Amino acid sequence: MLVHTKDGNIAVRTNRGTHWDSGKHWSGGWDLFLTWKDLGRLYFADVDGDGKADMLVHTKDGNIAVRTNRGTHWDSGKHWSGGWDLFIDGTGLGVLWFGDATGDGKADMLVHTKDGRVAVRTNRNTYFDSGKVMITL
Repeated sequence: MLVHTKDGNIAVRTNRGTHWDSGKHWSGGWDLFLTWKDLGRLYFADVDGDGKADMLVHTKDGNIAVRTNRGTHWDSGKHWSGGWDLFIDGTGLGVLWFGDATGDGKADMLVHTKDGRVAVRTNRNTYFDSGKVMITL
């Protein structure tokens, strides 16, 4: 379980089968990412395929950076994609989701536009490709 508190701290609580442990602090300073209204939003998905959740930082200016899970913290991150400012809150062009759509164990970017299209932008290890519309709802 990832716990993102109002004061901006993120703790990881490990699943122990019947309960989660008390957790460990992994990162701080994320108070302006609790909602999309300030600096942006955070997502958590396994981007590199190692079975551990990485942090995706989606800033209001439309950039997406991936901060890789290092076992006790996330690294400083790398830019993966840009131009997503109108997808930050769902009121612009749509919303973004992250999950493994291709079955390779690495999270892809799913783009759900307001007109009902859902496109998959495949994870290419350092960026998401230009994508393909998979369905129109």
